[in-house]
Amino acid sequence: MPGEHRRGILWAVASAFGIAAFVIPWKIAASHGSTATNTLVLLVAAAIFNSLLTVYRHKSIPRFSRFDLGVATALGSLTLLGNLASATAIKLISPALLTVVQRSEVIIVALLAWPIIGERIDRRFWAGAAIAICGLLLLNDPLAAADLRTTGIFWAVASAVCFGSMAVVTRKTIQRIDPVSVNGLRLWLAVMLWFIWNGFPPELAEISSAQVGYVSLAAFSGPFLGRLCLMNSAKYVEARITTLATLAAPVLTLVLGYLILSDLPTSREILGGTIMLIGISIPLLGLARARRARPPPSSEAS
Repeated sequence: MPGEHRRGILWAVASAFGIAAFVIPWKIAASHGSTATNTLVLLVAAAIFNSLLTVYRHKSIPRFSRFDLGVATALGSLTLLGNLASATAIKLISPALLTVVQRSEVIIVALLAWPIIGERIDRRFWAGAAIAICGLLLLNDPLAAADLRTTGIFWAVASAVCFGSMAVVTRKTIQRIDPVSVNGLRLWLAVMLWFIWNGFPPELAEISSAQVGYVSLAAFSGPFLGRLCLMNSAKYVEARITTLATLAAPVLTLVLGYLILSDLPTSREILGGTIMLIGISIPLLGLARARRARPPPSSEAS
């Protein structure tokens, strides 16, 4: 229905604001702690925010089915890997560049959703994907010598693969789960997996109040607010449309990065990012045109 479609897009746009607001404190936090400890603080803070919301909504601790546990475990594993990759990337590249490269999630989601969910993609998508890949190649010249920026872009793409996979899993299961409670469960499971992966390193005792503060701001915007908006969007629109609507994030991040950090990408990065966003926008524009051309439902009595 048009109303449901509009609601799904609005939830996705709200998530774009969360994504943009996430990257700035995440960048600042990178100078206050290691990748691993920042990731742990991020997951714990987001889990606490989500648990408080869950208890407020349900007035009790929620009960989970075996299906809920399976979905949350899959999402928690992808959460941990995606945030570790993101934390590594943000140490090496600018916030604006990170959000632009992570928008490759749109292509990743569409490719995964086709065989897993059956959401087919058309020629407009392939044309847009080809243009977006050209933008990525401009961002990361394969003929140039390897440097920190190249490594940062690699980790940014790796995080996009993880987060894109989360969008597909969410879309496939959203009608059978409660987004808020399962989102909280996946975050606590991600915390548990962090300790299984890292043990109890000595740097845990060196976590500073500034580190906790900046990472908590990032956690509220991204893994908590941004992800909840994406999960709610998945109730109403296809997974690839949900991620397409987050294209506003790089522009918002660019503005915030300049205002707060005085951090602008290079002209090459701006050009490559612009080409990438143009390519990713083509399927969204085609979808809007197709919906406008679709005939209205018949009003004849049955």
